[in-house]
Amino acid sequence: MQNAAAVIYTSGFDFMHSNKPAALREVVFRPIVEWVNEALDSAGICERCYVINEGEEDIEKYAGEYPVVIRKPESGHPLFSAKEWIENREAENFLAVSAEAVFTNPDVLKAAFERHVSASEKLTVIASAGRESFIKELSQSAFWITKTFLSEVFEKNDGEDKDGNNFLVEAMKILSDQKLVAATHVAGKKEINMRATDSASVLTLNAAARTLIFKNLCAEGVEFACLDGIIIEPSVKIGAGTTILPGTIIKGKTEIGKNCVIGPNSYIENSKIGDGTEVNSTQIRSSVLENNVSIGPWSQVRPGCVIHDGCKIGDYVEIKNSEVGARTAVAHLTYIGDADVGEAVNFGCGCCIANYDGQHKHRTVIGDHAFLGCNTNLVAPVELEAFAYTAAGTTVTKKVPEYALAVGRAKQENIEGWVKKHDAIKIK
Repeated sequence: MQNAAAVIYTSGFDFMHSNKPAALREVVFRPIVEWVNEALDSAGICERCYVINEGEEDIEKYAGEYPVVIRKPESGHPLFSAKEWIENREAENFLAVSAEAVFTNPDVLKAAFERHVSASEKLTVIASAGRESFIKELSQSAFWITKTFLSEVFEKNDGEDKDGNNFLVEAMKILSDQKLVAATHVAGKKEINMRATDSASVLTLNAAARTLIFKNLCAEGVEFACLDGIIIEPSVKIGAGTTILPGTIIKGKTEIGKNCVIGPNSYIENSKIGDGTEVNSTQIRSSVLENNVSIGPWSQVRPGCVIHDGCKIGDYVEIKNSEVGARTAVAHLTYIGDADVGEAVNFGCGCCIANYDGQHKHRTVIGDHAFLGCNTNLVAPVELEAFAYTAAGTTVTKKVPEYALAVGRAKQENIEGWVKKHDAIKIK
């Protein structure tokens, strides 16, 4: 956006029982200031400055390379603290926006700017609706203001507005003296000027954000049986025809394909899920599940995993830092860690890859079409070649060649009459 810059300011709201600035409170897992930053990025407002209060230095990391000014106590509106920065900018118009205004909307910012410039307005206030909301929201509204008019306001500031809440009122008085009025851009979005002022308001913001996210997803063809316990971060992408069931949480840079069933009670973070996949009561972090995978219930995929097309992962299975080949079946009660598993492998119940020797972790390689009997232990580093079999209860410590059967268990021995000697009370 040409000839435009922004001043993002914090209000200094002090939450009870919390030393976290309001702008760092999370709405749908994301600090509010990140919502504002993303809106300005989308609007193309690249030049910006942050004005924060003393004690809010944690916000600086969200400013990136942009300058941060510490607001002086009783200095009036934050724009006054940014006066030197504003005067040194070439931009002709400045946006003032709260760092706690989670629903700052890039389309609204651009539309307000276009009206502001095309009509040669000195001041354009962004309101959620009509006159009533304009008056109610005045102290917390975002607004566009020309650099020239801002200089006039700086010059005529009488210093009485210590908290800055009456900045727009004072600016309008100056316009009135000039026989002018402030312009109003009606956003048509009731939430546009909602801000985090206390814990209760953050709860309200979360509810409103979830509703907006659900509406956007529904418009893209995502289906919900009901919304109980579902929280989805706005960065998440979900394909049409996918159903999200109750109790499901999806975060970060997650992409979910078409015609999936996710949930109930699943957690997915920073992962990619292919088309036609079912995730039932399972946690998945920083991993990839390809198409037509079925997993759960009560399983976990830890970071660094790739599970290929058509795999069947049952209940109580944990997979960590491993690649699992297409059409592999891992029925239940199994741990796969630091392994490269081939295609169409079958894991019996209770298999375990012992990948840690107390000092180092080692990888295990399992070839295509291998078959692991129940309660097989693979002590890494070890390899099973293609079509290798292990007998139930076997502990594998060395390579198993192709088509071989590994048997590594003690030979059974029956001791006649042992129970009568050692459990005489039960016998009676």
